[in-house]
Amino acid sequence: MDHIAQSDKRWPSARLPSPRLPSKGFATTIWPAMRWRYLLLLPVAAAIVHLIATFIAMSDLRGSAYQRLLPALPLNVMQVLQPIAPDHQPLPFLSADVRYAICSFSSAQGPVDVTAQLPDRGWTLGIYRPDGTTAYFAAGASARPASVAVTILPADDRFVGLPPQSSSDAIAAVAQLTVAVREGLVIVRAPDRGRAFRHADEDVLATAKCTARAF
Repeated sequence: MDHIAQSDKRWPSARLPSPRLPSKGFATTIWPAMRWRYLLLLPVAAAIVHLIATFIAMSDLRGSAYQRLLPALPLNVMQVLQPIAPDHQPLPFLSADVRYAICSFSSAQGPVDVTAQLPDRGWTLGIYRPDGTTAYFAAGASARPASVAVTILPADDRFVGLPPQSSSDAIAAVAQLTVAVREGLVIVRAPDRGRAFRHADEDVLATAKCTARAF
């Protein structure tokens, strides 16, 4: 019996294996660093998506002013719009204190002659491409009326500013300008100075012409 008791003491009692602690590997060392890198990349990815969306919106002309006005405007004819009012707004956010004359032009069948008088400060003439970019712009100056005569040439997409055929020193000619454009809008803006001057301003605005001629 003593021999058996002594032999039992030689073998230690069985013990359950202790749980192994996770070693410091991918989850504790590499992943936190990668996580911070991903977080830093989020603003860059958002900026890229914003730029792509902006370029797509710029290339989409379905809701542009050109496409909205095109069905209501005769081709190569200057049309004086009615005063802007709550029940008459050809485009959103048009100024109610400005009168407009607009021509939708195309030089596919021949040159288009554009003429307008800019008698005072606040009068402007702009030629715009279908995407809204400016191809030509002229503004009147105080006490220096200007006569603008522009020919839209289709062959090489050029606008050639022509001096007015007038001997009056009171009319200033706008310098010649060459730009590349095929079609778009000609917009003449006149400030609304009130009822006392409304008829006189409308008469000057009505002198703006947009005339197509054959080759």
